[in-house]
Amino acid sequence: MPGRPQGLLEFDLDAVDLHKGLLGLVAIGISVIFVAAFGTVGMTAGLAALFVIVTDSPGRPRDRAVGVLVVTLVGSVMALIGTWAGTTHLLVAATLTFIIAVATTLTAGLGRSWAIRGLLLSIWAVIALGLAGEEQAAIGLAMAFALGGISAAAILWVRSRGTPQPSIEVEARAATRSLESIIHSPLGWFSVVRGSAVGLAVALGAWLFPNHPIWAALTVLLVMRPAVGETVKVGIQRTLGTIAGVLVAEGIIVVGDGSDAVLVAAFMAAAFAMTAFQRVNYAVFVLFLTTVLVLTQGLLGLSPEATAVDRLLATMLGAAIAFSGIAVAYVIQRRAVASA
Repeated sequence: MPGRPQGLLEFDLDAVDLHKGLLGLVAIGISVIFVAAFGTVGMTAGLAALFVIVTDSPGRPRDRAVGVLVVTLVGSVMALIGTWAGTTHLLVAATLTFIIAVATTLTAGLGRSWAIRGLLLSIWAVIALGLAGEEQAAIGLAMAFALGGISAAAILWVRSRGTPQPSIEVEARAATRSLESIIHSPLGWFSVVRGSAVGLAVALGAWLFPNHPIWAALTVLLVMRPAVGETVKVGIQRTLGTIAGVLVAEGIIVVGDGSDAVLVAAFMAAAFAMTAFQRVNYAVFVLFLTTVLVLTQGLLGLSPEATAVDRLLATMLGAAIAFSGIAVAYVIQRRAVASA
């Protein structure tokens, strides 16, 4: 397989963005108030705010506004779909996650910013599966996600007033691609492979890890990326980051002995680091993203019986499925090139 992993432990320290990290911290700080008052609903608002800020990128105000609107609206709809799917038959849940994973993977054809939006929205859809059966109604979670997205948009608007934002020509050119051209590109079949891997991970995760059914699927989403050569490198980075994030988060949970105050403080610190170090190194970004996801589950009271061993085994299952998907994608790519 081409593309020997290079620079697995290379760090671009010039890419550290403390300002963006502080913005994320402000958004999360506001949402913590909602968490204290409204529990799961507040946590949902906090995740929405974090996702909007992480996926914001320099560009024309109109393009940025479209990105914020898409994340907010689609995330709200996924809250409804995910919580509903989680109460249905496992096959239905796996099929819906397959469809969502395919659709969000195709967004990578519109550029890097859209690829990140697709990744986080697919992660949120899987998290929503785990929220099925919670006391909060699905409509309440959808409204909370919308509120969090709007709050983050307001923070970004205040930050950008009077500051010229250069347009990103590569992103602008990518955004002009038609859906048909993206579907018929290598990204089209990769999205089907990735979606199938996510659906399989949902089914196997629920069967093998009933106390922690969504983590294998989350790992697949974190590890698999378009472009096979890059996927090998990034897959290794994300696997390492995911395992490290699980260990860090579990250590925090054990040391904090279930204290909500400790979990909230650690969650805020991880959210800050996730946004500030987003472009430094994939493994670092995924480490903090994984820490955020595990702590989120702890704060939401999801999978209380899950242990560090459960999560690590589910992570390894997800990584195995992801790299199997990478191998399938590579074979398909080679055959497509040979027949061209």
